[in-house]
Amino acid sequence: MPRILECARCGAGISHTDSQCWRCGEPLKGNPKAKAQPAGGKSSGAGIKDIKDMRPKESNNTNTSLRPLVTGDYNGREKELQDREKELREAMDALEDESKELEAVAMELEKERLSIEASRKRIQEREDELDAMALVLQETAMAAQEYQKTMTADKEGVQRFKELMAHQAELGEVLEEERARIRCSIERDMADQLSRIAQLEAELKAANATIRESQGLTDPSPIDIDQVLGEVTQALSSQIGTGLPGGQLDRRIRTGIEGLDKLLSGGIPVGSVVLVNGPAGSMKTSLAYHILHHSARDKVKGLFLSLEQDRDSLLRQMERLGMPREESLDDLMVVDLVDLRRSMEGQSGDWRNIIKRYIENVMKDCPFQLLALDSLESFISMSEVKFSRIETQDLFDWFRSLGLTAFVISETPMAKLENDGAMELYVADGALELALKEVGDSHIQRWIRCIKMRGANIDPRFHNMMHAGNTFILSLPMMRASPQSGD
Repeated sequence: MPRILECARCGAGISHTDSQCWRCGEPLKGNPKAKAQPAGGKSSGAGIKDIKDMRPKESNNTNTSLRPLVTGDYNGREKELQDREKELREAMDALEDESKELEAVAMELEKERLSIEASRKRIQEREDELDAMALVLQETAMAAQEYQKTMTADKEGVQRFKELMAHQAELGEVLEEERARIRCSIERDMADQLSRIAQLEAELKAANATIRESQGLTDPSPIDIDQVLGEVTQALSSQIGTGLPGGQLDRRIRTGIEGLDKLLSGGIPVGSVVLVNGPAGSMKTSLAYHILHHSARDKVKGLFLSLEQDRDSLLRQMERLGMPREESLDDLMVVDLVDLRRSMEGQSGDWRNIIKRYIENVMKDCPFQLLALDSLESFISMSEVKFSRIETQDLFDWFRSLGLTAFVISETPMAKLENDGAMELYVADGALELALKEVGDSHIQRWIRCIKMRGANIDPRFHNMMHAGNTFILSLPMMRASPQSGD
């Protein structure tokens, strides 16, 4: 008869073929504590309960020896699990500590990243500033290289330059001596005149007294001789140095170009009409605009009237030459009449008078002191009247009547201007000639000279003109040949 066994640990019924208890999982293979029981409870007359009651009677020695072994093994596993759980808890605590440390490190890294970003931004801004400075330095270096090539191209020119500088120093000393001599002469003449005035005043007083005595008139109130002499002395003192270089610097327009102001003995006399002449590409327009732009920064208002180039194109060109519109926005008006002139082509109408009325209206609404007309040829072509010397004289006199210092740009070759019937060169107060000179291997230089300037002691020699940064640099050319200003 098959026998029914029970687990020695939990008492669950098991089969003799089972290797472990189905309830508690206790291993049963070779387990001496599992005991047999008759399969048919009724035939044996006892159930599972009865079998449990009979366990002490059947195999007491076997059960007594098995239970301590099973209990010891279970306690060993429980201790191992507890140790494992303790290790896991310690590992979890270590992981939490490491996690906190990682969070702290992450915060430090974030701060470091923000600091690096700020440093990178500052470095980028500094690089932008350095790039802008590099562009300026590059232009200056190019100008210096051109000047150095010019200096080294002619060794005799270097020596001649030194000699000219020595002559300039000598002339400066002579000029100072001459100024001192003229001042002394004027003061001496003034003293003689004051003495003569005092003598005439005394004679006049005596004659007046004689006439009054003969007519029986009373004497008038006495004249304060000291006051009269003081007024005369003040009036004559204000005239000392008139006509000398630098004597009227307060009434001159600075060009903003150090070399050009030096050639003109301090600048252009106020109220002058100056002809700016030169071929295409000689930077006539840029030179005239530079003078008005520089004056506008000194709060001297001006009007640049372009009859050829449109306003936006002109302003972009001047921006590239270092003259931003923002610097002269309030005191320099830039006006173009290109569209107006084109719309009137082939139609009747004297635009000369229209332009003059426009200038007068602007002068009333917003008075200005400087005017640049670009160009004279366009202005003449818009007029129905053929320009002669009288017409040119009337135009330039009209500029002077408005109290303007005018710069009239012209492209007519200088050789033709000298024989032109309009006689612009002769009726103008001053004339600046710009020329292009080919030097060496097809290298072009821009030259400038002042042909005339009424009221100024000028240097009429040609000077090399280079643009650097936002201004022009003038120097004596090292070539002996004369420039070709155009056909």
